Amino acid sequence: MNSLGLEIFNVYKSVIPSRIEVVNRTVNEVIQSVINIYSNMDNDLLFELKVVLNELILNAIIHGNKEDKDKFVEVNAAITKSNYFLLSISDEGEGYDYNFYLKKCSENKDVLCWNDVEEKGRGIKIVKSLCDNIRFNEKGNKVFVVKSLEKHYITSE
Repeated sequence: MNSLGLEIFNVYKSVIPSRIEVVNRTVNEVIQSVINIYSNMDNDLLFELKVVLNELILNAIIHGNKEDKDKFVEVNAAITKSNYFLLSISDEGEGYDYNFYLKKCSENKDVLCWNDVEEKGRGIKIVKSLCDNIRFNEKGNKVFVVKSLEKHYITSE
């Protein structure tokens, strides 16, 4: 149990080199580790997890560590007993202001404003839309994600 009273099952922990060629393997390892514990994952959820992992690991390598092959990225994943996927990814970079990239879209939440977001801000916007919660440390070089593993249904009125 952690300090929040949540029972957590650690499913993946690794430090990977800042090399784009290891991203796919790492994503697949995390997904397989999640499937080993949470076996009733549907294809839509599986796809969303892959997108989140891929975007955040690539961001850490490309934008955080500036593709410096001497730097590393730490990936930690867990599942709570209440069926939430927890993810933290950190890099050795200088960090950045995450809120800057979403500020342009925050004023008008009813309109998708992909064209107004810089290319390097789109991945975070996508991750935010797929997750229940996303936070960064103060420095901006570590991201924390919470995603429900329960299927969400949207009903039309």
